[in-house]
Amino acid sequence: MYDDSNTTEEPVEFADFNAKLLVLDVLCYDLDVIEPYDGDTADESDEDLDVEGQDDRAREYYDDLELLPSQLALVTEITVDPDLEILQDLHPGWDGSDDRYDPQNWDDVLDLPALATVFTTTRLPAHVAEALTAKGIEVQSA
Repeated sequence: MYDDSNTTEEPVEFADFNAKLLVLDVLCYDLDVIEPYDGDTADESDEDLDVEGQDDRAREYYDDLELLPSQLALVTEITVDPDLEILQDLHPGWDGSDDRYDPQNWDDVLDLPALATVFTTTRLPAHVAEALTAKGIEVQSA
């Protein structure tokens, strides 16, 4: 895992939590840089799920994670897909049938310094696809 105890980097604030989740999925599950939420050790109960089935403790965990520029520099590709593991942490059993985890503000994704490819199983808003392409980021649709 990534050790940030000796760094002087300032954490990057994300304007959109859902955009942060796309980045966190890479850092937690693809690169193993950050420890993902582990609901198994948290004595999870139905009381931890809100009325829509979202795990509030997982949301708080991911919301509180601070991302450093050096971590963001590791992200060369992201995937936009309702089946991401991080979304199952956040909302166990969610079937992806609505847009509740779609980013509304993509600026933080566009600012990722090493981002080269965005894989998507859903249609990106036209202005987002255009902005990604304008920055030289390849958009691949399934």
